[in-house]
Amino acid sequence: MRVRTLSVAGIEMAEAMAWYHERSPRAAEGFWLKIQEARRSMSLFPFAAPLISENVRRFVLSGYPYDLVYAVCAEEIAILAVAHHSRQPGYWLKRLEQLH
Repeated sequence: MRVRTLSVAGIEMAEAMAWYHERSPRAAEGFWLKIQEARRSMSLFPFAAPLISENVRRFVLSGYPYDLVYAVCAEEIAILAVAHHSRQPGYWLKRLEQLH
């Protein structure tokens, strides 16, 4: 199944990558690899991650304080947020409107 990242989630991802890169290029590379691994896993097993809202799932990036919040749609998986664990839960809910 195809995986698409909403533009706002892409911005979050880029900001996290920049933060890690400033501190350690190796940590940034590890973060990027975890994201790619998560995308592959989501495409193969879209319903494996736990539900956190109706039709929305959370993939925890092990080793990093981030989750990929995604929705399984009819023909694709949409990453709604690259959410830091300290962010307000559910801040991404309005992004569901962008799926329709």
